[in-house]
Amino acid sequence: MKAAGAQSNADYLGRIPGVVFNEGTSGQSAVTIRGVGATAGIDQGQGPTGYFLNEIPLTEPSYASGIPDVDTFDLNRVEVLRGPQGSLFGSASLGGAINYIVNTADASGYDAATEMTTRKISHSGKAGYAVKAMINLPIIADKLAVRVVGFSREDAGYIDNLGAGTTNNLQVNGVRGSVVFTPTDRTTLSLLSLYQQNKSDEIATVQTAFGPYARSTILPGPTDYDFEIHALRLDHKFDFANLTILASTNTKDHVLDSDVTRSSALRTFAPHGVLSQEFMHTNMKTLEARLASDDDGPFKWLIGGMYSETKTDVATLSSLPQGEAVLAARYAAAQLQGELFNRTYSHREGSEKALFGEISYEFLPKVTATVGGRLFDTKYWVEIQRYGISYGSTGQTVQRRNAGDDGFVPKFSLAWRPSRDLTVYALASKGFRFGNPNTVVDLAGFNTPAAWASDSLWNYELGAHSAWLDGKLQVDASVYDIEWSDIQVRLVRPGDNLTYGTNAGSARIQGVELAVVARPIPPLTLSSNVTYLDAKLTETVTTASPPLLDGTRLPGASPWQIANTVNYRFDAPLTPVLTVSHRYLAKAPETLQGPNVKVAGYNQFDARLNLSLETVDVALFATNLTDKRAVAFGYGLSSTGTGLSEFIIRPRTVGVTVNWKLR
Repeated sequence: MKAAGAQSNADYLGRIPGVVFNEGTSGQSAVTIRGVGATAGIDQGQGPTGYFLNEIPLTEPSYASGIPDVDTFDLNRVEVLRGPQGSLFGSASLGGAINYIVNTADASGYDAATEMTTRKISHSGKAGYAVKAMINLPIIADKLAVRVVGFSREDAGYIDNLGAGTTNNLQVNGVRGSVVFTPTDRTTLSLLSLYQQNKSDEIATVQTAFGPYARSTILPGPTDYDFEIHALRLDHKFDFANLTILASTNTKDHVLDSDVTRSSALRTFAPHGVLSQEFMHTNMKTLEARLASDDDGPFKWLIGGMYSETKTDVATLSSLPQGEAVLAARYAAAQLQGELFNRTYSHREGSEKALFGEISYEFLPKVTATVGGRLFDTKYWVEIQRYGISYGSTGQTVQRRNAGDDGFVPKFSLAWRPSRDLTVYALASKGFRFGNPNTVVDLAGFNTPAAWASDSLWNYELGAHSAWLDGKLQVDASVYDIEWSDIQVRLVRPGDNLTYGTNAGSARIQGVELAVVARPIPPLTLSSNVTYLDAKLTETVTTASPPLLDGTRLPGASPWQIANTVNYRFDAPLTPVLTVSHRYLAKAPETLQGPNVKVAGYNQFDARLNLSLETVDVALFATNLTDKRAVAFGYGLSSTGTGLSEFIIRPRTVGVTVNWKLR
């Protein structure tokens, strides 16, 4: 990440084999791992990728209030675990899990660092900046320390709203704090907190009818995503095992404004537009305890339990700005609330409880078998009240609807380690995610399912990790077959054209991943990652509109993904290091319902020159050197004359970064 000058998810996740970063509005971008996804954006139910911060779960059981874009400053590493991780990581990790590991307080000594960046994005009218700082303070030597990180970043907008006169300017502000207390050499108590706000003046979609970097609405479409995380962790070493207890709470809030004038029946008397606003507040609390063996013998084990509960409140408000008098002249007063003509309020609650564990045994020299699994029980329910001109004089109530699943997801692996330079493994694992209730009212003559259940997904994998030529060549390779059934999909209900969720269809995902790192001479490092993916439906669903056809490629599942990097360290003053990187992502369908509309299909080239002056590093960088316009993902062709609605990758960006570190 440091070599790439990464600032956010978009700068590094897409360079990992089998991982596609679907760049959207900051706070709403999604990650697809190994093609597991029925959409390239945020799922209406629980997403297929799990997100964690120092093992704290960040993925709620239903439609995501937001997906944190954890800033890379003072970030220790990012663990990307491909394939279902249900046995240890729980729900949502159907396709895999991403675990951000941030640095925590260190009582061994003082430390501090700063980072300042200025950059210019093509098609924007001004430069952006980033200012970040960290300080680590020992309070009691080797026992108590505090670490505080603060950051502020502004990215200039490059998508113009021709009607509202706004652009997608982005402001990201945050603070992170860590307190670590080590009263004895056996016990560590840690507190970690994070607050981050991602605020944009305009949603980052283009409407192709108005140009490659433009959209046009009467009203602006600002977005605001706030994240707040607090976690308390206890680690204690017994003579026979290590105990970890982790309690956390994370809160997410978002406010999304959408101009829906063109699709609203009220547009003929709405000169100031028709506005839809979504306010969502989610609070998730988790508690996990686990005990793991602490020895170097042939027998190792881990056992644990967890409980989480999530509460979400959503308000969707439709209004005519400056239109209170116009509404009052046309509709009954009981249906209105000032400028508001429709109001929907929902309360949702979910819980997950689980017991999990793994046992491994070296039953032959250099051969280890591992068996693990997770016994889980999930519950989710929703209540909805709707008021306004679309719901009659007394409104519409959807009484509590429930969804729930329980079961067991196993994991089996066999590993052969003949030397420290070679590991060959075979793996079979299963993943799961929450089911959700439907929220549409019943329709006479159509059997709308009350809820949809968890998917069923098995992953069968063979792979190897190896080092050759005294570490000058590293090769990792894997081949896998994923069998996905009862896919969670959204279908269109005949009669009223409302969408509902259900389990329908199946898919098969077969892939090969290869990662090679070579150091032919000391100053030069070459790396290349290649992924081939064949991800297609294996069953036709005729009840969908349009039908989902056997053989259709899954959305965003590019058949080829390639990432190459050349890193050269010059023997010269200031120790110049030049990094040139390339990424290729083949075309893939935008949605299951519109497989003829493609996204991706582009090459991206980046370059970075780093200069070191003892405690100060200066880097000159350029990303998307050719200023390639490419689509990350989208929502298909609009029926309102605005063309395709698309999220595009960031245009050419050039800038300079200055880092200072105390040690």
